[in-house]
Amino acid sequence: MGAGLMHPNVLKEGGVDTQKYSGFAFGFGLNRLAMIRYGIDDMRIFMHTDIRALRQFA
Repeated sequence: MGAGLMHPNVLKEGGVDTQKYSGFAFGFGLNRLAMIRYGIDDMRIFMHTDIRALRQFA
């Protein structure tokens, strides 16, 4: 799961008073769900350019 603090400029653009509030973002992306579903240990396989490597998940 990815997570981290939000940059104050992002909050300012959303109309949030950064003197009062800070932001924390997190998410569970589709690539992580696919890793769990297919038992993949290395997410770099999703960035692979060989279509044969990707077809096994279609």
